[in-house]
Amino acid sequence: MAILMSTVEIASALVWLERTFPDLCLRIELPEPTHEKRACHALRIAKGNSTQRPAVLIIAGVHAREWGGPDIVVNFVVDLLKAYRAGKGLRYGAKSFEAGEIRWILETLSLVVFPCVNPDGVEFSHKRSAYWRKNRNPKSFDGNPDSIGVDINRNYDFLWDFRRYFHPEALKNTSLASDDPKLVTFHGLSAFSEPETRNVRWLMDALPRLSLFLDLHSYSGSVFHSWGDDQDQSSDPEKNFRNPAYDGLRGVKDDGYCEYLSPPDKAICQSVAHDVASAMRAVRQRPYKAEPGYNLYATSGTSDDYAFSRHLCLPGRSKVFAYTLEFNFASDAPGDEPFIIAGDPAILDSTMRDVIPGLMALCLAASLTGCLEPQRLACAEQPTRRFGVDPATSQVRYVTGSGAQHAPALPDSHTNPAARDLAKLLFAFDVACTIKSREGEAVRASILQQIEKIAAAARKQHL
Repeated sequence: MAILMSTVEIASALVWLERTFPDLCLRIELPEPTHEKRACHALRIAKGNSTQRPAVLIIAGVHAREWGGPDIVVNFVVDLLKAYRAGKGLRYGAKSFEAGEIRWILETLSLVVFPCVNPDGVEFSHKRSAYWRKNRNPKSFDGNPDSIGVDINRNYDFLWDFRRYFHPEALKNTSLASDDPKLVTFHGLSAFSEPETRNVRWLMDALPRLSLFLDLHSYSGSVFHSWGDDQDQSSDPEKNFRNPAYDGLRGVKDDGYCEYLSPPDKAICQSVAHDVASAMRAVRQRPYKAEPGYNLYATSGTSDDYAFSRHLCLPGRSKVFAYTLEFNFASDAPGDEPFIIAGDPAILDSTMRDVIPGLMALCLAASLTGCLEPQRLACAEQPTRRFGVDPATSQVRYVTGSGAQHAPALPDSHTNPAARDLAKLLFAFDVACTIKSREGEAVRASILQQIEKIAAAARKQHL
């Protein structure tokens, strides 16, 4: 049975993988050491030249007390590489992946993993204080040992200044974030004040075709997609995190503000999350589900919202569909113990069997995001996927089993902009029809409302 790895063993595993699979793995030294001077490394996994391929980035070990995340990521990579080398598929309980799917991941994508983002905190949790969550930055230390450290997953540059951006009612929940160093959600002295978050940002910047991002946590049994700051909506683009007119109004349920998510993006967000949750649920019927991040509670400064928001804020950045996967469930143990139950080798084994299929499904879902160029699709063995969406135009391409792409030509935007908008929405509706859930019904209803608004405007124009 698996035994929880120490930070030294996690780092050694990456060295072993690079040496054992030199044609498939490259260790990446990240630019900044931690506050306790630990060097950090990621690992790139790909067959052949991967510099121009669509990239998938998976990170773990962010919250120190959420034991098992780094182990899941390392064992996911081991399983993937061994299966590829042997030309075989993989099976986890009732969920299986064919050899062709494994080959497609290695030969079509550039997979990058950063298994232990917060080694200082993980080491402290393993050896000193099991429920420690933050890193070990001593800059705000005031004599109280709890004042050491920053919550890395509140330190990204997405609505980081929560007191400015969120409604006073939302501020009552310290899970949103905190400016009190003694609390576990202390967001630091500034956005990206921490070497750990700067290392993740550096990785994102180093992957110009980054398409999918996942941050591995515990515990709620959910795959969270955008957004986390508020409920999402697809009808009013003016209501978005960049609009200062809504500062001080975010984070309260069922009020006048919801975060804008375009219908095509919403369809992809939900479809990928559904694939990941379904793969984990299939293993042994544990009730993993896909849902918006806000369903847990409002958050600011998180990795997933930052990753998805980059293309809206930073010119030239690719669109990244971003997720937080929380493995295990509150019912697995009393109190806070679900955080650390992976210290039990039997629990760690079963948790890895549940979650690794979700990471496999995430990689395979790259074909849904529109990140794959037609020539790449045509020459790669493509798992069966019905849709791919061009992130630049929101156009949905129909992808056949052979990898060929087909899409009706959109109307010329100069001569008939309404028809072009309607075509995009109809394509998005087709994607949404693959989502068999209440969320799928909601996104389809939203798309139909958008269609009706365009049709009503066209009717008015021609009266």
